[in-house]
Amino acid sequence: MNISSRCEYACRAVLELARNDHNESPMTAVHIATLRDIPEKYLVHILLQLKRAGIVKSVRGAQGGYLLARTADSITLLDIVHAI
Repeated sequence: MNISSRCEYACRAVLELARNDHNESPMTAVHIATLRDIPEKYLVHILLQLKRAGIVKSVRGAQGGYLLARTADSITLLDIVHAI
């Protein structure tokens, strides 16, 4: 089975958010894109899809960004694939 680049980028982004989950401070799309080598404009659209699926949530404001909407151990690869 082939996984699209969009799916791979979504998995990378969720993985980075899971690594940051203990910190409880949101990560910006720019920061995630830089750490995981994902095109920033592409990542913003992917994060919106993940948000609609209830996998991530966004925090507005100067200190805003993205966090996991649920615990990392409750998110499966299949959840991410279905969201994308």
